[in-house]
Amino acid sequence: MPKVPSSQVVLDSAYRCFCRNGFRRTTISDIVEESRLSRPTVYKYAGTKDEAFAKVIHERLERASAAADGAAAAAGGPEEKVLGVLTVKLEVAIRLWRDSPVHAYELLSAASAHTPDLVTAYTDRLARLLESALAEAVPGTVAESAAGVLLTFTRGLEDDLHDVEAARRDLGTGVRMITRGALGAPSPSPTPARPH
Repeated sequence: MPKVPSSQVVLDSAYRCFCRNGFRRTTISDIVEESRLSRPTVYKYAGTKDEAFAKVIHERLERASAAADGAAAAAGGPEEKVLGVLTVKLEVAIRLWRDSPVHAYELLSAASAHTPDLVTAYTDRLARLLESALAEAVPGTVAESAAGVLLTFTRGLEDDLHDVEAARRDLGTGVRMITRGALGAPSPSPTPARPH
């Protein structure tokens, strides 16, 4: 089995510390202890607590961006591409809520506050993927507007993920409704309820 590079050990340790303690209560000493590496090694790869947090966020968002690119490339039509991209986004939040049920909201807020450029770049990348998928069927301005609505909708689902399956279902329903509305396709009629 190949040895994990020290830089990765430090980032993985920092992630676990942030998940366990939250952003505010995590210290470099916590990361040193968690990694079982020397303090100079941790400083070499992590820097300050804020720098360690930024590196963790950068790594996680880069992985998510690559997964979103892959989901868009693998999907068929616009609706399937949109759902694939937004599923990746939602699953990133689900993983954080699972890894840190006590501190997830704090960590999401800290990411926006301490690494706004990284979060904005990630969101912009997802918006471009959504716009590109929708632009296959509608004008660019409609695609751009729909992409914004879809991202806002998904962000709302990320705020409370205590019922993960409901969030996944709601994402699918919302994507179908918003995408079909943007594409001008009629939504299927609901099946009438049977009388009891």
